[in-house]
Amino acid sequence: MGDRPNTATAPARAKNQDASALLEARLAAEIAEQERLRSELGVRNCALDAAASHFIIGDATRPGWPVVYVNRAIVREYGYEPSELLGKGPNVLLPQSLNRIQLKEVMEALRSGHEVRTELRGRRKDGSIFWIGAFIAPVKDGAGRITHYVGVGADITARLEQERVQRQLQDQLYSEMQERERMAMELQVAQKLESVGRLAAGIAHEINTPIQYIGDGVAFLQTAQADHERLLAAYRHAFARLAAGEPLAAALESVKEAERHADLEFLGIEVPKAFERTLEGIGRVASIVRAMKEFAHPQRNEQSPANLNHAIETTLIVAHNEYKYTATVDTRLGAIPEVTCNIGELNQVFLNVIVNAAQAIEDAGKDVSGGRIMVTTDMVRDSVVISILDNGCGIPEENLEKIFDPFFTTKGVGRGTGQGLAIARSIVTEKHGGSIDVQSTVGVGTRFMIRLPINGRAASPAKGAKAA
Repeated sequence: MGDRPNTATAPARAKNQDASALLEARLAAEIAEQERLRSELGVRNCALDAAASHFIIGDATRPGWPVVYVNRAIVREYGYEPSELLGKGPNVLLPQSLNRIQLKEVMEALRSGHEVRTELRGRRKDGSIFWIGAFIAPVKDGAGRITHYVGVGADITARLEQERVQRQLQDQLYSEMQERERMAMELQVAQKLESVGRLAAGIAHEINTPIQYIGDGVAFLQTAQADHERLLAAYRHAFARLAAGEPLAAALESVKEAERHADLEFLGIEVPKAFERTLEGIGRVASIVRAMKEFAHPQRNEQSPANLNHAIETTLIVAHNEYKYTATVDTRLGAIPEVTCNIGELNQVFLNVIVNAAQAIEDAGKDVSGGRIMVTTDMVRDSVVISILDNGCGIPEENLEKIFDPFFTTKGVGRGTGQGLAIARSIVTEKHGGSIDVQSTVGVGTRFMIRLPINGRAASPAKGAKAA
């Protein structure tokens, strides 16, 4: 028989060829995938190298956690070549004597699987030190084991310096505010001392008049007492004569003579009047002293409920000598509740405005027959409004916006420092959450309106004074 073709092996060869082609295709696909991955890795590396932030990767499976990757930002910032950092521990980037405890705490946190945000001091190759803000996170494999750590950071030295400067500025501002508050308090005390000094002579005069009543009354009572003692001696002598058997008529005549000499009828009328004048003088002195004591009440920072009507009456007593030759004061004090305030400070406000009103009336050429000061109080919603109206010379329109400015004054030398109304506005607006407004017409007069929240400064935001 002749040779025949081996048809049984043809399918096997075809099958082997298909398998080889499939294997080649798979190998080509894997090569392509590896190329793609290498390309993506190159892109990622390029992206990390282009980033301004610091990127570092370390191997957590090897002792010392050596560095396996750093981007260009770290190379630029620290001044090392990549070859000088790769394979080294991360402590090469830290000062020799600094951050050891902090670095140990960071590594322990990473071993526990926790992310860390921290601030570290870094050391450049030239030895200079700077601050780094860092975020460090562990990297785990599919089994959950920590294989690497990734750190992202940036130089925060400038930011920390800025924060330090800001803190310094804040501290400086706080110190300046404290100094300003101290100076304001000193100005307020100085202005009150000025007010008290200005009032001292007037208070002395106010007390001198009732003291004269008291002195005259006591002197008269002293002579009356001497007359009564002489009359009593005459009575005793008459009784002695009667006891000795002398005639009654003679004894009575001596008694009547003594009574005529003492002017007993006159004493019976005038002695009660002398007591009345003396007690009136004592009461007047007591009221002035009490008013001064209340007006000069020790300053306290805390506020408490106070009767503003009584405070105004007290201030009018203290300031009486300032206006008694210039104006008649009328009061219409309404039924108002107690106001939470620092009454000593408000006494100073009332005094300043009342004295200004009296001086404005005097400058208008008026006296007590024509000068008028009207003081009223009323409740308006949740506030008490105090109005002080005078018919003085008035304030020019161009000065209305300036009268509350510190040291502004139109008075002559020796009549004011320009602090009174500035301090009054500070007390009313800043310390009591109220407002102080002024309306004025030259040649007609001026009205000051002081509004105070009943429940104190917490009940109403502070408002600046404004001219109407």
